[in-house]
Amino acid sequence: TYWTERVGPTAALATIRKLKSKNVPIHLGDIGRKMKAVWKSCASMNDINITIAGIDPICHFDFQHETPLVLKTLFTQIMLEKGFLATTALYASDAHNDEHLAKYSEGAKDAFSIISKAIDEGKPEKYLKGPVCHSGFKRLT
Repeated sequence: TYWTERVGPTAALATIRKLKSKNVPIHLGDIGRKMKAVWKSCASMNDINITIAGIDPICHFDFQHETPLVLKTLFTQIMLEKGFLATTALYASDAHNDEHLAKYSEGAKDAFSIISKAIDEGKPEKYLKGPVCHSGFKRLT
């Protein structure tokens, strides 16, 4: 309050007003719950074991398999081929809507189907076109 710069506090107040007027927290929760349902449905219809966790707007899933990072990498690869820069997590945004979720759902259904086939064949890594992703945050060198 003793600083001469007024842009930061003004922007913060404008953001808070917009969040309230558009009910953004409610929307973020709705998007997250719907995404969790997509993951659960896709995994269930393909007999793939996953664990879904996190608060609704910031959620993720993990493959319950002996090579979970291979499957995660394969999921990302397939979704990228379908036009989605996706991983096994969601950080919901006010920009996300039901149309986006419907398109994502179609891509995810295909991805889970391919992953199920790869698991059944016993060598999911043969489907990878690059290296397996890393887990967590750590130095790559």
